[in-house]
Amino acid sequence: MLGRRLVGTGADLVERSVGGRSGGRTGGVPTVDPMEEDRSAAAVCGQISALSTIALNASDGRSRGALTDAQYEALIAAERFGYEHLSSSDERLDNAIDYAHEYLDAHPAPTSGPALEDSAEWDLVGRTLNTACQQAGSNVVATAQSGG
Repeated sequence: MLGRRLVGTGADLVERSVGGRSGGRTGGVPTVDPMEEDRSAAAVCGQISALSTIALNASDGRSRGALTDAQYEALIAAERFGYEHLSSSDERLDNAIDYAHEYLDAHPAPTSGPALEDSAEWDLVGRTLNTACQQAGSNVVATAQSGG
């Protein structure tokens, strides 16, 4: 973890890392199921940021010749997988996630080639997810690997 030191017992770290949320208490110490998915708006919008970063860098890498078609397609397949598995406990994201899932259902991945095609429709899905995240108090940020 860059720029952050963790000091304390394992139980303290678990409590701090989940913002005090707990699944119960054992001996006064909060317990959290480590296998429980964080479906909050912040977590989901963070996932969308990661997926946007994958797409941005895959497209850029392909256009610069830094990625082969196979590498590009593998990254886009990973991006699609991430979008297919989005779910949130925040109602403000529900419609946007449903819209993304409906788009993906209506546009299945081809047997060859990129699993997602750049299109005006897919761009609208992305903008809809970004807007929902902003309305939920979270930003979506893609980080470019190269460039200024």
